Amino acid sequence: LKTSVVVLALPDLSEIKLKRRQLGLSQAELAQKAGVSQSLIAKIEAQKLVPAYDKAKRVFDFFEQIHQNVVLRAKDMMSKQVKCVQTNAKISSVIKLIKGNAISQLPVMQEEKVVGAVSESIIVKKMQSVKDLEEFREMEVSAIMEDVLPIVTEMAPFEVVSALLDHHPAVLVQSHGKITGIISKSDLLSSILKGPIR
Repeated sequence: LKTSVVVLALPDLSEIKLKRRQLGLSQAELAQKAGVSQSLIAKIEAQKLVPAYDKAKRVFDFFEQIHQNVVLRAKDMMSKQVKCVQTNAKISSVIKLIKGNAISQLPVMQEEKVVGAVSESIIVKKMQSVKDLEEFREMEVSAIMEDVLPIVTEMAPFEVVSALLDHHPAVLVQSHGKITGIISKSDLLSSILKGPIR
């Protein structure tokens, strides 16, 4: 009696790196979730190895589980503690706010309107070109702020937020014209690891 074995085709291996980045996962985190080694993920992404079918299937099964079971919206992922600064805030006070709250970026407001953003990286970058640090500390944040962070509604899906975070340090969440939350890559990752949200 002959038996036949049907092996289902898996998606292209190049999708692993793309899907991992969309989820905001490191290679080590993906490996742990999928039950494979980090070196295997690294070699697949570097196109140095074609894995055994069962190991590749574990990785794609994890992605499928996330796709089927997790329905995330911006409101599910956002941090509601949004720290903001006004355009006339001193850079020294901005640095204290960033350090005191363990955050890396802040929306900049002109009264009730978001007009820009300031981050650790832009502060450090600007410091490298100043001659007088004391004068720099007393400058207003409007002098160094960057463009406004992208703004989405509370119902924006995971895919939209994830795509925006590929190009921006954070995403602001808005409801009825008011900022209600902020999402960083860390928030995105935390929301996934909490488990399915239906």
